Formats: sequence, C-alpha cells, structure tokens
Amino acid sequence: MGEGMNRLLGIALALVNSKDGFLLVDEIDNGIHYSAQSDLWRLIFEGAKRMNVQVFATTHSWDCIEAFQQAATESGTDDGMLISLRQKKKTPGHVVGITIDGKELEIITRDRIEVR
Repeated sequence: MGEGMNRLLGIALALVNSKDGFLLVDEIDNGIHYSAQSDLWRLIFEGAKRMNVQVFATTHSWDCIEAFQQAATESGTDDGMLISLRQKKKTPGHVVGITIDGKELEIITRDRIEVR
C-alpha cells in the first residue's frame, strides 16, 4: 500500500477507536493526493456519524478546504464547519476563531475567498 492508502486506513481506524468521543488530526491532507481528498472527507463524515465522533482537523491546503466543502454539502447535514484562526491586529498575541459553515463555506470556496 502507498502512503496515501496507509493514511486513509489510519484515519478510519482512529475514527473507530474514538467511538463516542473526539478525534484530533493535524494536517489531515498530508500524504493524500488532492484528487482523493473528497473521498477522505466523505469517509470522515460517514465514519464520524456512525461512531458518534467529533473530528477536529487542521490544514493549510486550499484543495483540502474545497474537498471538505464538497463532502459537507454531499452529506446533507450541517455538521461540517471551518474555523479560521486570526490574530487580532490591535491586540498582538490575541487569537480569535471565525466560524464558517453551510452557505458561507460554499460561497467562500466558490469565490476563492482566502480563509487560511
């Protein structure tokens, strides 16, 4: 198996092991080809729902954000949300989270509005 397949399998197993809890994944797209990232997110949405797992994942990849939005829309739920962390200009060291979900996420990806 290649690195991408190992990564997908690892995330799937981590979802199962996190039943009724939460899963933290840093740089979730690492090792996954951009063309397979929608499949990754579909797996996560389905697995998280089945196992009752709340997933927190980080990325810097625009492709991964687009794949997330696509899978969130296809899942037919409002479960997916993106949180963009920003440092306040007037208060150095103070970070705020901007929550983006549903229709906002669709607009951001369609219009390629920078959120990273």
